[in-house]
Amino acid sequence: MEYRKWYDRDIKTSLLGFGAMRLKTKDGEIDEEKGLALFDHAYQNGINYFDTAMPYTDGKNETFVGKALKRYPRESFYLASKLSFGMVNSKEEVLGFLERQLAGLQTNYLDMYLLHAMNKERLQNVKEWDVIEILKKWKTEGKIRNIGFSFHDDYDTFKEVLAMNDWDFVQIQLNYMDTDIQQGIRGYRDLEQRKIPVVVMEPVKGGKLATFSPEIAKPFSDYSSASMASWALRWVGSLPGVKVILSGMNEMEQMVDNITTFRDFRPLSVEEYQKIYQVKSALQKAIAVDCTNCRYCLPCTVGIDIPGNFKVFNGFAMYNNEGDAKRQFSNLIRNSTLLSECIECGKCALECPQHIRIPEELKRMLEKMPFLK
Repeated sequence: MEYRKWYDRDIKTSLLGFGAMRLKTKDGEIDEEKGLALFDHAYQNGINYFDTAMPYTDGKNETFVGKALKRYPRESFYLASKLSFGMVNSKEEVLGFLERQLAGLQTNYLDMYLLHAMNKERLQNVKEWDVIEILKKWKTEGKIRNIGFSFHDDYDTFKEVLAMNDWDFVQIQLNYMDTDIQQGIRGYRDLEQRKIPVVVMEPVKGGKLATFSPEIAKPFSDYSSASMASWALRWVGSLPGVKVILSGMNEMEQMVDNITTFRDFRPLSVEEYQKIYQVKSALQKAIAVDCTNCRYCLPCTVGIDIPGNFKVFNGFAMYNNEGDAKRQFSNLIRNSTLLSECIECGKCALECPQHIRIPEELKRMLEKMPFLK
């Protein structure tokens, strides 16, 4: 297993970390047999970083993780969890949150503690409730050992959060397709320059970079027999400031493949970077509609979220992931009229700076994605 030292600190983590928040369920409960088998295989093969959070698996995740990790010596692994703002409504609730987590996780301390999914709105909560001071107090008391944040917003917000504390580490979303999304590669470079250890989530873009068109992936398959996922993981792991790459492994085959990648880890060569560039370019060209999300087409006469639908369409065209497309579309139509209700008034097309024939493209979307009907 590849390990990374956290600069001059006495912390050495496995480069592959277990994001244990998407465990399989059975009859509404976490499948204990499958879940414990994954933890055992991870631990026995050198993974020493385990990541959880209270909201996941219907609030049962931390309790299960605590049960799984209780079987191993506490000092032999690093345990990370988060202050999830969706579960607290006041400073008083923040003050009592950690004790609940420690009880559920059956531990006296957390090695890594993060402000969960920071964005503009949550940044205001942090300021109003003096959350940083609360975290520092918990650290002084030995209840948490390292303070960080995970992030989901734009680069300017990232810089603001980064400037508000002397962070021990930071967790960001990063993969070879999303170098300009959220804080992007610029945010990573800021962290590397300051020698702040980086933990990466979504290295395989929620599984999208593990299974897409074999035709697009041909530069990979012609070069080696390695899995598509391994290319994405090695791209992230080739960044020296990255100390942990979290993978939400919920199947043993995923675990085995990822451990193979990190057991004899090799940074990408110049030729391999070129292969990834070829694949990335092909994926970008595979988009179905050249929508820039400018939103000039809105409001739609009948209430269709046109850019939202095109985002689903483009995602499916690029990654051919029906399950993910269904999930995104299901979330979208909670606040959007169905595509079939388009009256083809043409108002949206007249407003589109990209000159997209929107009614025609919405029809084409239904033709290409009949499972959405």
